Amino acid sequence: MYRIKHLNRFYDILQILEFKTGTRILASSNNRMDWPQQGVCFFFEPRELRENGKQMRVVRMVIANPNADPLSALWDRLRQHRGTISGKFAGGGNHRVSDFRYYIGSALINRDSIDCPSWEELDSSNTAIRKKEHSLETEISQIINNMPFLWISTERSSKPGQLNQFIKHNAISLLSNYHRKFIYDPPSPHWLGHYCPEPAVRISGLWNSRGVDVPYNLKFLDYLEKLTRLV
Repeated sequence: MYRIKHLNRFYDILQILEFKTGTRILASSNNRMDWPQQGVCFFFEPRELRENGKQMRVVRMVIANPNADPLSALWDRLRQHRGTISGKFAGGGNHRVSDFRYYIGSALINRDSIDCPSWEELDSSNTAIRKKEHSLETEISQIINNMPFLWISTERSSKPGQLNQFIKHNAISLLSNYHRKFIYDPPSPHWLGHYCPEPAVRISGLWNSRGVDVPYNLKFLDYLEKLTRLV
């Protein structure tokens, strides 16, 4: 019964963060912007609202790629989700390096009966395969790149990588409706995720799959609130 209170607190914190930073979309983002090396992003979908009918609900959490070594680890991960903007496959992307893209593409394949047998060949990719998948990857980019998102730096932490994981995993656990007795902020009937073959996505209402079925540690909200005050 306390989960709705915790959800409301989570969204109240994000409202404060949005007031301070505004939202961004990947369609108009680039590496010249001020990105933290370590941080957490919260993605929304414009047509996906909370039960109050006013706030967009969070549908995906993204953190910096711990294995990346670019100027900005967070931007490097966001760029993988965004896809390519130039070159032979401009406007598309690579779902083999982004589970976000993979889940959305899988849902589009199911919904629109798209013939793409190579989609599940996650260990195999060449120019011919990328060419056949390009139109689908382009549609995925159009969806992801127009999702508003908030971001927050964890760089002031002594262990930012661990804090990234802690906030992400517990936010997923809090927001997930996976096998919950009480369902809060469910996805709308037209949500694309209903067509995703991954049960964790369909049932949780999130474009995340890991951690949707575990209890959350409420302390993550304290950390998130503290980070927001520092913005």
